[in-house]
Amino acid sequence: MKLVTGKAMPDFTYLSPYSEGEKKFSEYAQGKKIFIVFLRYYGCTVCRLDLHIYAQRMKEFADKGAQLMVVLQSDPNLVKDEAPVGTFPYEIACDPSQAVYKQFEIEPAKNMLSLIGGGLVSAVKKMNAAKKFGFEHGEYEGNEQQLPAMVLVDENGTITFSHYAKNLVDLPGVDEMLAKL
Repeated sequence: MKLVTGKAMPDFTYLSPYSEGEKKFSEYAQGKKIFIVFLRYYGCTVCRLDLHIYAQRMKEFADKGAQLMVVLQSDPNLVKDEAPVGTFPYEIACDPSQAVYKQFEIEPAKNMLSLIGGGLVSAVKKMNAAKKFGFEHGEYEGNEQQLPAMVLVDENGTITFSHYAKNLVDLPGVDEMLAKL
C-alpha cells in the first residue's frame, strides 16, 4: 500500500544497528512528529551525504518538535561497524530484506538510467558534495536501483506529507522539510 497524505501511517517492523531484535515503528513513534526517509543503503555515496546532512541539522528538527527516522536496505551489523552508537542523532531503521519497501510500494527504478532520470545535474552536484566531505562508496547492499521516498507523520499518526521520488535525488532538502513542520 502506498503511503498517502491524510491516511494513518501503517505500522512496520525494522532492525536497529544498536539493539537486538525487531522493533516496531509504532513503539518508536508514540505521539511524535516524525519524518521517515527511505534511502537506499549505507554504502551509497549519496545516501551517506544525506545521513551526514541530517545529523548536522538534527537540532533544527528537534527545535520544531520533530524526530527523524532513516530507513536503509542495509544489514544492521554493517551499519553498526561503520557508524558506532552516537554517530547519528536520529533513528536508523534497517530493512535488509526490503520488506518495508515492498509493504509501502517504494519501487526501484526500471534501470540505472531511469534511476538518474531527469536528475543528472543534481546527482553530479550531490556526488561532488559527497566527495568534498570525503564520502566514498561503501559496500553494495539492497537494490542498487532503489528509489527513495519520504513521509511526514504527525503526532496522531497521520501522514501529512508523502513523496515518492522519481529519481535518486528527487527528495526535498532539509530546508523544505523544515518548512513542512
